[in-house]
Amino acid sequence: MSIRKRLLRLVLALFVVVLGTGAFAQSPSSERVDSDTGVLSAASENPHDLKTILDQLAQPDEENRQPLEELLEPANTNSPRDTIVSFVKLTQRYYDLLRQNAYTAEDDAELQHLYDEMQWFFDLRDVAPSLRQDVAVSSAVYLREVIDRIGLPQVDQIPDRKQMLAAIGEGDPPAWKIGNSPLVITRIDEGPNQGKYVFSAETLESVEDLFWQLRSFPYRSSAAENFYEASFLTPRPTLQAWSDSLPAWMHKGFLGQTIWQWMAMVLLFAIAALLIWLLSSVLKQISRNAQPLLRNAILLLVPLFVVVESYVLYDLLGDKIFITGLVFQTAVYIIYGMALVAGVVFIFSLGTVLIELVASTKRAKHRPSDMHLLILGIRVASIVAIIVVVLQGMYLMGFSLATILAGAGVTGLAIALAAQNTLRNIFGSLMLLLDKPFKVGQRIKIKGYEGVVEDIGMRSTRLRLLSGHLVSIPNENLAGLDIENVDMRPAIQRTINLPLPYDTALEKVQRAITILHEILSVSGSAVTTTGDRPSPQGKPLGREDRTLQHSNEAINHPEHPPRVFFNEINPDSLNIIVTYWYSPPDHYAYLDHCQMINHEIIRRFREEGL
Repeated sequence: MSIRKRLLRLVLALFVVVLGTGAFAQSPSSERVDSDTGVLSAASENPHDLKTILDQLAQPDEENRQPLEELLEPANTNSPRDTIVSFVKLTQRYYDLLRQNAYTAEDDAELQHLYDEMQWFFDLRDVAPSLRQDVAVSSAVYLREVIDRIGLPQVDQIPDRKQMLAAIGEGDPPAWKIGNSPLVITRIDEGPNQGKYVFSAETLESVEDLFWQLRSFPYRSSAAENFYEASFLTPRPTLQAWSDSLPAWMHKGFLGQTIWQWMAMVLLFAIAALLIWLLSSVLKQISRNAQPLLRNAILLLVPLFVVVESYVLYDLLGDKIFITGLVFQTAVYIIYGMALVAGVVFIFSLGTVLIELVASTKRAKHRPSDMHLLILGIRVASIVAIIVVVLQGMYLMGFSLATILAGAGVTGLAIALAAQNTLRNIFGSLMLLLDKPFKVGQRIKIKGYEGVVEDIGMRSTRLRLLSGHLVSIPNENLAGLDIENVDMRPAIQRTINLPLPYDTALEKVQRAITILHEILSVSGSAVTTTGDRPSPQGKPLGREDRTLQHSNEAINHPEHPPRVFFNEINPDSLNIIVTYWYSPPDHYAYLDHCQMINHEIIRRFREEGL
């Protein structure tokens, strides 16, 4: 039974239990105590409302009864006797289906049912989940061939469940052997087969070799004669007519497959490789002149096609050409490997496409720090998804999950020790992106450097200094340093000390204060200067632009108006202090405004003889 079906049955069972528990809790009045046993039991259901439906379901359906019973026939492994009888019955039905000249939809459904049920006859715990069905079916064929040659004891001599329990109670091992053969039925004490009697793992390993040793022996029962040829060397009826027309030498067997099956398998793999190459070449040609985002999105079709192609290959080899045994198991490993590699490439490429898509949005330009964090999250999610896919794929291919995780732990520890500096930088980058002490494009002061942040990378942050030099600072160090974000200040504060001669008259000192107030007021913002000077954008102003474009509105705010005070009497001078705040804090616009203020102070002071 496949893992999907097991999970579905488990979910349905839990659902029924929950519903039953809810009904039990909500309907206490429907319970009664049996007067004979004293056991609490539910009252009988009233079938009156469902009488018509129940009468219809009770009518016999002779036409479909037998196919339905065969389709629903379960594998019974409650005792060695049940296991033997059920095994012979199901393998006989499988043989009869293989010998048919054509398949109906019902036959296909029954075949799938038989494939699932045969897995319950063997201890498959050490077999890869992806191979369990094929191993079970192949081993069932080999085992039936062996049993038909060595025979079985009388049915009443095969122990039933009570006899086995009695023998186990007397100290005998929970196992039963078919005569003097190495074929052993043992009880499973854990897992989904707990308490069931199945053919042991040792029997599973040895049954193929035993078949080849006994193949020349005569049949004691011909009910399933040439079962091996019907299962391994005969294609499904869809290809039967075509394969019968092939030369005799192509029907010779080699490693459990006919020559034509080998040729068909090799041809299919060659065609699959050719289709992958053709699709990749065509898509690259089509997207040659496209934008990188569109080109990478188009190329996602290649790994996706490989995954679909792997499924088709699996179906053709296993269901149409009917490759079986060790050859099919090897082909399954190759197909799963193809799908696994394609899946990893698809996930990683999809992450790259998503990152490029995020980077191309307007939000990425306005909020680069958020985009860096989102890009990091996409890449981490891609890596986690790849790890999950690889672990699941290796598990399906037969690798022990515990061994994989243990190996991954040791490997991860070794990598962490070898790359601890890189990992510290990555975590430092994550802390910077989460804490956001600065953003790309902002001016900062740190570690003796001052410049504009150009990029916050996984390992380091790049800073363009005011001198034009580019500095890279490891994120591990950056996350632990004091950072001064110049661009985060609400305004640029300027303080000017203007010393006047010590013998300056008090009236002139007061006049100087009045002039400064006039210069710093809004009405004093339009002032004419001489000579060319750069604009805030760095372009020289023409003669028609000699009138300053800056106004004192940038320094006149209700909460922070300009301040002018006669604050110090020094031994050789009288000091006037000027303080104002320039906002918004555009550094070059601030310098341009400073120049205007300086020009006006010098001009007005000279006019007043100060």
